[in-house]
Order: sequence, then C-alpha cells, then structure tokens
Amino acid sequence: MRVEPKQLKAFLLDANLVTESQFEKALKKAQKTKQKVGDVLISESFITEEELIKLQAYILGIPFVNLEKEVVPPEILKIIPEPIVDIEKKEESSLLEGDVSSSLFLKVYTK
Repeated sequence: MRVEPKQLKAFLLDANLVTESQFEKALKKAQKTKQKVGDVLISESFITEEELIKLQAYILGIPFVNLEKEVVPPEILKIIPEPIVDIEKKEESSLLEGDVSSSLFLKVYTK
C-alpha cells in the first residue's frame, strides 16, 4: 500500500498542515531530486515526520501507535514478519535493559 502524492496533497490541505504553494514547491523539489514528496515536506520543515506518519496511517486505514516510550520485548519483535516491518537495532543491550532512548526503530512499509 502506498499513499500517492495526489492523495497526500488533498489530506494535507484539508488538515491545514500545508498551503498549496508549499506542497507544490515540495513536489517540484521531490521530482527534481528524485525524493519522496513527504521527505521533502519534512526537510523543508513544512510538516514534522510524526505528522506525515500519522496522516499516511489515517489515509491507509492503519492505526497509528507511538511506541517511543514503550519497551517492546524482543520475543514480540521476533514474531513480526520481516516483509511488514524493518527492524533497525541500535544499542540492543540498552533496549534489553529497558532504556527506550531511540534504541529501536520500527518502520511499517507502505509500498
């Protein structure tokens, strides 16, 4: 599943998160630099990464859950199929000790 730029624009404008000119500027830069328009919107500080993720989840009908302050047991992470989630481990020992300081990132694929 993927959010098309046209869908993203409609929802961003409807939510008053960006103006039409901001979106068009980001879209042109995305096409020129071969980046995703969402990434450009973030890099240009038009929206935050969390706003983009929440909006994409809403469009796709996927519940948004912020696990930043949660410790997910390693045995739970092992049952999540790799095609669904990319798990990037950083300082795994800190996660196992209960430190939640960005030691684990889960990215849900929306392709």
